[in-house]
Formats: sequence, C-alpha cells, structure tokens
Amino acid sequence: MTKNDLINAIYSLKIDLKYLKQELEFRMDGNDVDNTLEKYKDDEYKYAAYSGAFQSMVSMDNKTFERAISSIEKIEKDLENCK
Repeated sequence: MTKNDLINAIYSLKIDLKYLKQELEFRMDGNDVDNTLEKYKDDEYKYAAYSGAFQSMVSMDNKTFERAISSIEKIEKDLENCK
C-alpha cells in the first residue's frame, strides 16, 4: 500500500465515522421520551399514542443501530486491509 492509498483510506474512514456519529446523535436527540409523554398527556387515546410513538422510536433505533454496526464492520474491514 502506498502512502497516498493510506492517506485516502484514512480520509474515507474519517468521513464514515463523521456521518455515523451524526446519525447516532440525530437518533439520540429524536428519542425525547419526556416530550412524547407531554405531547400526548391529555389525549383521549393517550396510551395508544404512547405505544405507537415508543414502538416507532424503537424501530427507528434498531435500524440505526444495524446501520451503525454495518458501518463499523466496514471500517474494521478497511482498517484490516490497510496492513
């Protein structure tokens, strides 16, 4: 591997990590449980709304975590190939 190849691989990994971090931060900010409880507290069907909102949060989180794990595995593989 040439020096230029190594520089390009490191730069690519930095970009991957940057977007992975942004996506995880977005999900963390979106999971505001207190806001969800407050939003539906006076609704006649509040328990159904709570259930649906929390189910949606969990589903989105699971997809985010799957993508994060996939990205991390790609980064590990790329790092392994840099040897």
